[in-house]
Amino acid sequence: MNTQEQDVMSQEQQGTLRQAAHEARDWLRTHPGFGAAGLVVSLALGASGAFAVVQPANDQVVVRQVLEVVQPVTSYEQQSAALRAHDFTLYRSTETRSTDTAGALLKRMAVQDGAAESYVRETDAVRTELLGPQDRLVKAEVYPDHRLKQLTVSWLDAERPGRYRQMTLTRTDKGFVHQVKTGSAEMTVALAQVNVRDSYFRATTQAGIPEAVANQVLDIFEPVADVQREIRKGDQLQVAYERYLLDGQILGAGRVLSASVQVKSGSHQAVWYQPARKSAKGDYYTPEGEGLTPALLPTPAPGAVITSHFSSYRIHPVFGVGRPHTGVDYAAPTGTPVQTIADGVVTFAGWQNGYGNAIEIQHGGKQTTFYAHLSSIGVRVGEKVEQGVEIGKIGSTGWSTGPHLHFETRNNGVAEDPMVVLAEQRSTGIAASEREAFRQVVAQAQRNWDMAEAIQLASAE
Repeated sequence: MNTQEQDVMSQEQQGTLRQAAHEARDWLRTHPGFGAAGLVVSLALGASGAFAVVQPANDQVVVRQVLEVVQPVTSYEQQSAALRAHDFTLYRSTETRSTDTAGALLKRMAVQDGAAESYVRETDAVRTELLGPQDRLVKAEVYPDHRLKQLTVSWLDAERPGRYRQMTLTRTDKGFVHQVKTGSAEMTVALAQVNVRDSYFRATTQAGIPEAVANQVLDIFEPVADVQREIRKGDQLQVAYERYLLDGQILGAGRVLSASVQVKSGSHQAVWYQPARKSAKGDYYTPEGEGLTPALLPTPAPGAVITSHFSSYRIHPVFGVGRPHTGVDYAAPTGTPVQTIADGVVTFAGWQNGYGNAIEIQHGGKQTTFYAHLSSIGVRVGEKVEQGVEIGKIGSTGWSTGPHLHFETRNNGVAEDPMVVLAEQRSTGIAASEREAFRQVVAQAQRNWDMAEAIQLASAE
């Protein structure tokens, strides 16, 4: 091929490329929705639109050009129509709140469906199941126009540990229908460590501990410590508790299995143990096998005689009118020793109106005892007292007709019948036959506490 023939071929190639470019621009003008795609095609053609196949033969090279304009299979309008015709379902989930109404809950899930809201609001069974006091996991299937397709509500059955209830609300051609089913939830053990920086509940919340579990911990240690008030910056808490799952999602928390806390008053540990005997009742114990609730002494005044019991109505011996009697009276000679029935801290010691000389002692978090009409007081506010120590002497100060001790037991400030409280709070230890099984539970609790600490340290690093 001579030079002249090569020049002619080059001019032919250039003309062909120019023609292809004109055709591509014309097509893009009639299809503006494909500007980006057209640009890519144009660039491809400009860069490598001419494909050369080299075939050597007798020192001559033959060049063939292959040009093709790529057209989309369907137009933009056709694709948009296909998308609009597709029936999408959107999935959303949330948890119920104590302040929720039917409208507020649906709105939070971006459901705009007056029929669904009316059905929930006007159907008592549905409204009760959906907006009950217990936290619930809610899932919604929603159409693109925000109408509700299906609503599923799941929660733990408070009356049957380990079981769940689930209500499904479904749209049909005739309106909404609902059904409720029950089943067994999957139980796992959750571990957490709390390093306190300020308040107890803020620390537990930051550690991801559910509020129900945090409250359980306070109740467990209540007989020996007021954890919420005593806990200080730098104190720690390790806790293992039951956590229930449904389809991999957390439904809620169950019982605290073990807890270890370091507070101002010292270190305290508790382990839940359920004896193998069906009739036996589970309870919390120290790792040594002693009941966590310390046994109360049977009387605050040994040798004294009960002359008046706890009563909602009694004729007052001084005023002669009917009044509640919020304690028990123990008659004994003036100067008879009065002892505290359990370890505690003195929160009041002095004169208190008609009670005369009186003492109040706090035991743990909520329980207090009250001793009145004393002839003398032997303790001061803030002093720690041990069970059985003498705190004062019987007298007849205040509104009294003779020497006696007025004794009260109070739970969170509310007076209870001391005879019932003293009879019920008898600490019992682990039976000899249960010792080996209990040791295994304690060993597992210790492993859980160690693991919780290790996880916290790893996350901190």
